Amino acid sequence: MLSLLLQDLKAQNITRGPYLQLLSTNSTQLRFRTDVDSKPNILIGKSPSSLNRTIKQTISTKEHEISIDSLTSNTRYYYKIVTPTQSLGDSTYFFQTAPTKGSKSKISFWSTGDMFPGQQQLDSYEGFKKYIGNKYTNLYITVGDNVYMGASDSDFQTNFFQVYQNGPILKQSGMFPSVGNHDYDYTSQKQDDPMIPYFQNFTLPTKGEMNGIPSNSEAYYSFDYGNVHFICLDSYAYGKDNQRLFDGPSEQLTWLKKDLEANKQDWTIVFFHYPPYTKGSYDSDAKNPDATYNNRYNIPLVNLRTLLVPIFDKYKVDLVLTGHSHVYERSKPLLGHTGTSDTFDPKLHNPASSSGKYNGDENSCPYLFDNTNQNGTIYVVNGVGGGTKKPLSDFPHKAMYYSNASVNGSFYVEIENNRFDAKFLDTNGDVLDKFTIFKNLNLKPNTNLTIDYGKTADLVASWLGQYNWSTNQTSSTITVNPTTSSSYQVSDPQKCLVEKFNVTVNAPLGTQESREIPFDQLTIFNLQGQLIKEFNQAGQVNAELLSALQPGGYIFRVVYQQQEKVLKIIK
Repeated sequence: MLSLLLQDLKAQNITRGPYLQLLSTNSTQLRFRTDVDSKPNILIGKSPSSLNRTIKQTISTKEHEISIDSLTSNTRYYYKIVTPTQSLGDSTYFFQTAPTKGSKSKISFWSTGDMFPGQQQLDSYEGFKKYIGNKYTNLYITVGDNVYMGASDSDFQTNFFQVYQNGPILKQSGMFPSVGNHDYDYTSQKQDDPMIPYFQNFTLPTKGEMNGIPSNSEAYYSFDYGNVHFICLDSYAYGKDNQRLFDGPSEQLTWLKKDLEANKQDWTIVFFHYPPYTKGSYDSDAKNPDATYNNRYNIPLVNLRTLLVPIFDKYKVDLVLTGHSHVYERSKPLLGHTGTSDTFDPKLHNPASSSGKYNGDENSCPYLFDNTNQNGTIYVVNGVGGGTKKPLSDFPHKAMYYSNASVNGSFYVEIENNRFDAKFLDTNGDVLDKFTIFKNLNLKPNTNLTIDYGKTADLVASWLGQYNWSTNQTSSTITVNPTTSSSYQVSDPQKCLVEKFNVTVNAPLGTQESREIPFDQLTIFNLQGQLIKEFNQAGQVNAELLSALQPGGYIFRVVYQQQEKVLKIIK
């Protein structure tokens, strides 16, 4: 009996730190690993000092997948993992549930791809942490090749989990990976093979748990988060129908079309591994771009472009995020281009000519998308999470506005309501490329308002960002109280967005009195509120003063001995 008790109390160490799966509006799954079979408890609460809910694990195991439900949307929860011999959790162990579907509140995600192990991988993560500071990141999205070196479980442990659990991303942010060719290394090339460590280590929304059309596959899936619809594809392996995504008609391609058809979210982001456009370490124009490396990875990227781009165009996908090519590349919005790099024509294929950087440089205003026009899709290749490779001789791709083959880093996005801001971060946390999109902005070049004399008007700029008013105010909304009809203008600091407000002031009403009225100051309006005359020194309303006016109706604003009186005078 004593020996059994001692066995139960032997060290039960957490060897793989916690990571969050299926992080939705009202639930999440907390995954972690212990060195021996155990039944840890999870303590959870809305402050680190008040973990007032306990979730007890009933099954003794090393692989822990604990569901936490009955949560409130868009709310922060702190947690602690407790084994008989260890307690893991402090004020940095928390997550935030998703906003309700369609919510306009601000969300953010970080993305890495091709995380080849080594110092450059660590540096990319450090650059992100330097940039983000104490801000919370809602989601962590990968674009494949999460590990190399054989894609074994030990590779995932050493080169993925031990890297990213050192900091906030895994223990705080909901993780949604995509699978790359190296995640299938030395294993079968079949999607959802339960023997492949990638599918063992992640729990993904296959049954529409977070909205979207059920895929019944962890290789490809979709989910909603706030007002964004995310779609993950598998661009490499064979599906249950023995087809790859680039082969032509397939179950995955059919699912993609159905999912996009059903999507009604404000923003749509698709992420996967192989890029439709690249001239980095791989060539999207070559029919057999990987043939010189290994026939196993002989992927005709041309086919991906031919099959996927028309679908992305039709359903107005906003961003396609990929990796594989070990460079960073970013297009302007692209539309209708399925040919090779030399067939790209910006006049035909770029609906917007701006760089989108929104930094005050010439031609850098944000992209303005709306739901009625063909806006184009921005394509990003983010294959530098673990280093770079020498690009091809004809680098960069002609469709790519910004390309960088010398710096590794990561990709970061913030979305709030109808504003989308994306940045490429280097290992120092510096922003090397960025772009901004506004969707359905509905700018009003001229807004006409009418108010009564003595009333105020609230003027509201239409965009999220910064504001310079003609009144020198800098808030999004200002309150004005004009005594005469006036115009006000607001712009962003870059002068890309400008709105004008014309405020007409109805004339004040009063009663006609004796026309022998002293004043210290007198302002005369016509009945339409237009200023006719001003007297800024003492005088008297009398016949001589009235004789200078044309026949008609007038409003006199009289100030005498610091008292104001408004009179209606008919001449």
